[in-house]
Amino acid sequence: MAKKSTPKPKSSTPKVVAQTAKTPLAADSWLPWIPVIVGALVFSTGLTNEMLGIDDHTATVDNPAVRDFNLFGSFNLGMYAPLTWAVYGVAYALGKDDSFWYHLFSLAVHAFNIWMVFQLLLRLQMGKNTALAVALLFAIHPLQVESVAWIAGFSTPFFSMFYLMACLKYLDYTERPEQTGAYWLTLLLFVAACLSKSAAVTLPLTLVVLDLWRKPQIALKRKIFGYAPFFLIALFFGILTIYSRRLSGVNVHISGSDFSAIERFMVLCYTPVFYWYNTLLPFKLNIYYSFNKVDGQFPWPYWVSPAILAGVFFAAWRYRQTAPWLWFGLLFFFANVVVMLPFVSHGTFEFIADHYNYLAIIGSSIILVQGWKALQEKWPGISGLLRWVGYAWCALILVLCLRQIKIWKDTRTVVTNAIDNGYYQNGLMYEARGKDFGSKGKVREAILDFDKALEINPSLYESYKFRGSLHGVLKQYDKSAADLSKYLEQYPDDAEQYYNRGLSLLNLSRPGDAIADFNKTLELNPGFYRAYRSRGNAYRAIGEIAKGDADLAEWERRQGQGK
Repeated sequence: MAKKSTPKPKSSTPKVVAQTAKTPLAADSWLPWIPVIVGALVFSTGLTNEMLGIDDHTATVDNPAVRDFNLFGSFNLGMYAPLTWAVYGVAYALGKDDSFWYHLFSLAVHAFNIWMVFQLLLRLQMGKNTALAVALLFAIHPLQVESVAWIAGFSTPFFSMFYLMACLKYLDYTERPEQTGAYWLTLLLFVAACLSKSAAVTLPLTLVVLDLWRKPQIALKRKIFGYAPFFLIALFFGILTIYSRRLSGVNVHISGSDFSAIERFMVLCYTPVFYWYNTLLPFKLNIYYSFNKVDGQFPWPYWVSPAILAGVFFAAWRYRQTAPWLWFGLLFFFANVVVMLPFVSHGTFEFIADHYNYLAIIGSSIILVQGWKALQEKWPGISGLLRWVGYAWCALILVLCLRQIKIWKDTRTVVTNAIDNGYYQNGLMYEARGKDFGSKGKVREAILDFDKALEINPSLYESYKFRGSLHGVLKQYDKSAADLSKYLEQYPDDAEQYYNRGLSLLNLSRPGDAIADFNKTLELNPGFYRAYRSRGNAYRAIGEIAKGDADLAEWERRQGQGK
């Protein structure tokens, strides 16, 4: 070995590492399929879940990029994700708004990601048992449900697929730096990840963390120049994301944008601690979380979070030689959530969300698994007890994951879960449930939810629109007209709502006002031919029979033409 390694230390050592890393897989090639199969079986219970009324339709069937397969010309939900839209487009072609195909693609991508997580841990020489345990947690932890079971969340596992592939190819490059093809392929996979979701911009940080762990024998200058293209691409897509959000009109005032500097610091420290708590005890996971004050002050967990965070970093640094997995796991976690931490407010985008943990949970799981093993070694007298506690916790995680998938079965269930846990999203949860009730014909239940939404936040103008329409269904025309008027003050270009208000005014025996609304409807949308019939009836109600007959004739003509 001395003769082989002395002349070419840079090339021979990586070869030994690569062979050592791949040996366990050759001996136990069936091992990675355990977490893959378990994860696939668990998430298959959600294949029949409905499309949710929270972004699912907007991201898919109502997205022109998906419906027309025009992938590169627009933004959607403040994002530019043409590769994600391409997969949505295939699902749309197969089943239009059939949720099954969207869920199936998400499950398939998640299963592939599980397999890659196992390979990544092996390549990092964590050992096959650690790789198996971490891959299992990645596969079935309840925090993963939002990313995999939410159709609008598909971009997270999808970008992660390219992200993990890039990590594996980067390890190929660091093991054999003379083979630059792996480097350029890593760069290409990074671009693909960013074109799937902008959250992929964290990859350069993850590559740095991988290098800190593996310590590849690459000259510092070459390493820095190797990082440079990744950071430049990350910067470009970061700027593009800020631009797309502004262009999409999502930068509005939300709760939290007026935090003081001290409050912002506490929120910033609280967020990762909150994620760690939900990783360990995922009992109350929600589609939305908020930073709520009590009597104008944050509760005590916010105040102690800076100390907890400082303590964790101190311990990780202090024991980085004897327990390197703690330092590595912590760095991996933060590399993957850092751009999602609430440094600033991002319009309607969440401060905190389960799907931000999809890749970061790899770092948290490494700490949990290795820490569990370290405790057994430190206290051999109770190692059996500790081992069974770990197994029981894993069984609990499996049960909670199945429960969480069931919570995501439809809009009403997932929103009610958040409301019951005290998270209203400034009234938006009630609005979302109201829309769902309305779509299912539960008019009175829907109105009660819109009432609650507007009580919490009178600026939810869409609630006025939907409540106004439902009041019309109940023939409460005065309430309908009042609600639609409030909505139209903010959105004066909505032809359909002028038409709806016109109908209510007509039923209130105010045909003159109704005619003005029908005129506005046709001015904004000349193809809205139903307005001719309604305006014709209004003209006839005020005695202008000729105008009324002309409008009714026009309505019959256009109806016959299907226009």
